[in-house]
Amino acid sequence: MKGIVNTRSGSLEALKIQDVNKPVPKPNQVLIRVKASAITNMEYMRYTKHINKGKAGGFAFLMDIAMGARGKIIGIEMSGVIEEVGRNVKYFKKGDEVFGLTASMKGAWGEYAVANEKEICIKPTNLSFEQSAAIPVGAITALGAVYAAKVQEGQQVLIQGGSGGVGQYAVQLSKAQGGIVTAVCSTKNLEMARSIGTDYVIDYKHEDITKSEKRYDVIIAVNGYHPLSAYKNILNKYGTYIFVGGTTKAIMSVFGIPFHSIGSKKFKASAYPLLPKIKYLSDLKAFAEKGKIQPHIDKVYSPQDISEALRHIVQDHAQGKVVINMDFH
Repeated sequence: MKGIVNTRSGSLEALKIQDVNKPVPKPNQVLIRVKASAITNMEYMRYTKHINKGKAGGFAFLMDIAMGARGKIIGIEMSGVIEEVGRNVKYFKKGDEVFGLTASMKGAWGEYAVANEKEICIKPTNLSFEQSAAIPVGAITALGAVYAAKVQEGQQVLIQGGSGGVGQYAVQLSKAQGGIVTAVCSTKNLEMARSIGTDYVIDYKHEDITKSEKRYDVIIAVNGYHPLSAYKNILNKYGTYIFVGGTTKAIMSVFGIPFHSIGSKKFKASAYPLLPKIKYLSDLKAFAEKGKIQPHIDKVYSPQDISEALRHIVQDHAQGKVVINMDFH
């Protein structure tokens, strides 16, 4: 089989299409013929320094060592068709069309990949393989944040970073729960944010949300850059702030807050859910089939154009998700 192999840390030129052995599923795993894979921050951040400065960074080296990814096919999220099932697999059979996460968080950028039974789900019937591949990582993260916030009907919800791979789902899932959603994004992403159903859109280049008189019941900071104290001031009494990610300043301001509250206001750090992903994927499948979430895909690339795809994400700040159609021929 063919795959995009990470032959050396942090260099685009080191991403090579090579012939490798087809993986063999363990008893609780399935072998999937990969149809599509979306690029997550776990992949493109490896190459950010090389793209911007022409040299590999220490982050890429450390990530490859931690994940055992050097010399391997990388890629986390995918969709495809089950080719083979392990002897202990109960819920899937050969020929099932599925979407989800690869085992050991690598392998999706190949013709075949293995996945744990509890980290995949039958793909939404109304979505293509490319659309389904764009769901797992971003939407699971967003759903975890929306569930943690307990978004309810009629609540005012602010999504900081409402047009990216996580933010687009945080907007749609908050709407699905009945929230009235305000998305904060850049000028170029205003129309995209409106297209996914946002009620109000704020251009952060022209308006500072922390100086607004409007107050919110829920704030989900996907790409937060204000300190915790600034968000506290625009949060309603009994409101909830969920931190997903952001700048170093924002991260330091919420350090140690998983169980923190100030008065009646709640502050939570929402990490990527560690529980079996099949529950989240099943919920996302249901949301998709009801028309509550629709992946926004910026561009679809071929495996041969993987370097161009990564450059596009880093340099052009892609809207939504960038997907690879895994046809190597």
